[in-house]
Amino acid sequence: METNTLLLLSLALLSLICFSTSFSPVDNFLFNCGSNTNTSFTPTDSRIFLPDSTEQGPVFLSKGQSISLKNQNPSPNSPTLYSTARVFTTASSYQFNIKRNGTHLVRFHFSPFKAQGFDLSTAKFSIFGNGNLLLSDFSTKVVVLKEYILRVDGNALEILFSPVGESSFGFVNAIEVFSAPKDFILDEGAKLVSANGIEVYKNLSSHVLETIHRINVGGSKLVPFNDTLWRTWIPDEDFLVLKSAAKRAVTTHVPNYQSGGASREIAPENVYMTAQQMNKDNNPLQSRFNITWNFPVGSGGVRHLVRLHFCDIVSTSLNQLYFDVYLNDYSAYNDLDLSSLTFHVLSSPMYIDFIVDSNDLGAVQVSIGPSAVSSLMKVNAILNGVEIMKMVNPSHLHGGSKKRTVWIVVASSIGGFVLCLAVFVGILACKCKKKKPKPTRVESAGWTPLRVYGGSTHSRMSEVTVNEYRSLKIPFADVQLATNNFDNSLIIGSGGFESDSKPSREPRDDSNANAPELTTPRIAPQAPSINTETETDSGDGPSEIRNSQVFSQLMTNDGR
Repeated sequence: METNTLLLLSLALLSLICFSTSFSPVDNFLFNCGSNTNTSFTPTDSRIFLPDSTEQGPVFLSKGQSISLKNQNPSPNSPTLYSTARVFTTASSYQFNIKRNGTHLVRFHFSPFKAQGFDLSTAKFSIFGNGNLLLSDFSTKVVVLKEYILRVDGNALEILFSPVGESSFGFVNAIEVFSAPKDFILDEGAKLVSANGIEVYKNLSSHVLETIHRINVGGSKLVPFNDTLWRTWIPDEDFLVLKSAAKRAVTTHVPNYQSGGASREIAPENVYMTAQQMNKDNNPLQSRFNITWNFPVGSGGVRHLVRLHFCDIVSTSLNQLYFDVYLNDYSAYNDLDLSSLTFHVLSSPMYIDFIVDSNDLGAVQVSIGPSAVSSLMKVNAILNGVEIMKMVNPSHLHGGSKKRTVWIVVASSIGGFVLCLAVFVGILACKCKKKKPKPTRVESAGWTPLRVYGGSTHSRMSEVTVNEYRSLKIPFADVQLATNNFDNSLIIGSGGFESDSKPSREPRDDSNANAPELTTPRIAPQAPSINTETETDSGDGPSEIRNSQVFSQLMTNDGR
């Protein structure tokens, strides 16, 4: 315990020595909003925040409805930077003249207080950066620092504050805008991790990122004074799922920064000089387990950039350390060998960028564990730092634009087809109205009585008049079809065509219960048979029944 304390004190002393080589951004805007004096963030912060005004050099504050407020009763522990604020009662913006295009860091400081009739804790507003929505319907009752990483391609950056609601307003205590190192966000190299496997993710710098977590794994809290980009890093203990699975690793040796690897601007030296490793002291024989961190990020299904920092400070020689990395229980990197990735140099900082969606619980889970290729005596896994940034405007150009294009094409095709079909149906309907309706032929396989008035809804000739029946010319083949070739089982009565016919008094079949009994035939007893009453055309056309008495008999069968 005493050894670890001495090592941490050594790291603090080392940071004072190494901080002399600081990063000097090309664009560097630090503003103390609502104030008319210069001030620093903390007594140890060498940066000077200038007062904002309606117009000052490379920055222009639009002349909207804004008010300068001063806290008359500040907390003794509150930074001087938070004793003033600028309040926006209407949409107002800052214009920053940009000298170098590329990635920039933008930070907003919020510390609500009451002054001049305004209670800043009741403010509700949105913030836009060059048209990109950064904060939506934001409100806070506590001190908050919001950091965004965005790319500026033009010669200006506009930060717009827009109150939400007629009686609401916006506010800000301080603003930081400065250019990031060129290699801070790379378009190539990130890996998209999901249930479908691992894919290459491109155009990362085109996304607006919001910093959610910045973790110094195995170390203590780092304040902006310890970071060349003035960032704050917090310890990891509160995020460990099982604290007994991890063991702190610390070194006093300065990391071996190399070209092509991580730089001091990517992460400070203190991050790479501490780590968490597998704790095998409790059970040396049980060497197959993972160390897991659970980082809440808000809602589930949101895309995040997860930057993992590594520096092998536990191995005594090269190619001893192999381990696996998991994100949300998905395999992100198998058999990770830091020696091969750092050009065979120990204690050389590096980082790997992953893209992953938050899980259903609104968290991002990071796990490290032993690799299958690790030797039994060298089983271990380490992690030095974690950064999690939410993609504010995930356009999903990677793999998503193709899907949207396909859906657009499909929707257009379906729409065109439906339109053509509607036009065709309309034309067809018009033609049908112009045509004279014709009676439809009964296609029953059995002999069904023809009904003149009303009748069954299944009859398709219920609207045909008697005169139309008498003028019909029915082909002989249709008669054969309707009577099943004159099947005797379909006869519903006798008489009318035989010389000795008499009225039938036989019981009727239930299927024809509605048919009336045959009365005395109207044709003569000695009338010719049906064969003599059916005339056949001499031509090639079909045979036709022309004797109207046959239809008279049929009408009698229908109950008339």
